[in-house]
Amino acid sequence: MIHFGDLVAVTQERPAERFALDRAYLLLISLICFSWTCCFWLAASSSSAGVPTHLDKTKVKMECSECHKGHGKRGTTMLAKTKDEFCFQCHSMSGKASDIYSQLSKRSNHRILETSRYHVPGEQLPAKDVAAPRHASCYDCHNVHKSEKDAQLKGIRGYAGKGAKPRKMTKEYEVCYNCHADSANLGSDELDVSRDFDPANPSYHPIETYGRNSFVPSLRREYRKSSLIDCSDCHGNDDPSGPKGPHGSIYEPILRYHYVRTQGAESPRAYELCYACHERRSIIGDESFKAHKVHIVYRQISCAQCHDAHGSKYEPALINFDRAAVFPNSLGELIMLPTVQGRPRCALSCHVNGVMYEHKLNRNLVYTVNGRILSEW
Repeated sequence: MIHFGDLVAVTQERPAERFALDRAYLLLISLICFSWTCCFWLAASSSSAGVPTHLDKTKVKMECSECHKGHGKRGTTMLAKTKDEFCFQCHSMSGKASDIYSQLSKRSNHRILETSRYHVPGEQLPAKDVAAPRHASCYDCHNVHKSEKDAQLKGIRGYAGKGAKPRKMTKEYEVCYNCHADSANLGSDELDVSRDFDPANPSYHPIETYGRNSFVPSLRREYRKSSLIDCSDCHGNDDPSGPKGPHGSIYEPILRYHYVRTQGAESPRAYELCYACHERRSIIGDESFKAHKVHIVYRQISCAQCHDAHGSKYEPALINFDRAAVFPNSLGELIMLPTVQGRPRCALSCHVNGVMYEHKLNRNLVYTVNGRILSEW
């Protein structure tokens, strides 16, 4: 055993050893000061507003050591478990925080359980490599040291436009666009949703900016023509009493509400998603479109067969016809022509419950459906 006095004697005779020992002392003192600073900061933060959830002593009793253990698992920042399992030691049915694991096990979900292993710390989003594995990870949307109760996305960089460097996130959609905009590795069944919400489009739901349509009599009382909405207003947990966020849902694609996109009987449940913002009474009362009731109640046509829930690159009123049910008419026309407000004319053919309906102007430029003149148009 070497005593302190022996060390002093040695360092007096050997300057090199003394220099090394001085450096060791300096490093030790620096670490002690750093630890004290962290402890005082955490103590002060735990009683202040806006403290990050994982640094809140009222929620995480053991502070840093709650997550970081000695050397930890290989390939991690001294985490107790691998990054694919780590969050679920608390965020599961057996954990002490909100049960996210169960949400990710629902029919429609962000595929974190299957694909988070492909996540690389510091990876660039949107993906630039077409061969990069398509994946989702908790760390894509949450910064564990900065996330707060009412600001779960805090500390995440957001999409700033095609080819632009990511920037500090200011709106929720910027985080969604990191993976759902112009990623080079989008699957064959995935679209660049930023194109649907482009403010240059004739119509879109107001995610990025205010909507273009000033005539929306069906809006529920809590909304205005100048209202903005978030992606999570439509995409999220179907259980309103469960944890919030687009982790998983029984409705595809991770929808908060039921939404029937094929022909069938109209009901509050069938179009629950639409009626979350639009008054059912107004829609089937034909306040915004004179033939809404004919279409969705009598003909049992789904909202989705005429409208795109994101936006339309070609038509106003979110019109983007479902080409599985709507086709060009005998004149080769497939278009909606806005005329009198609430009474647009469609030039097309549609297949409804086994019957084909042709909409067009006749030789006298009178609007007809299957040859029958619609005098009110």
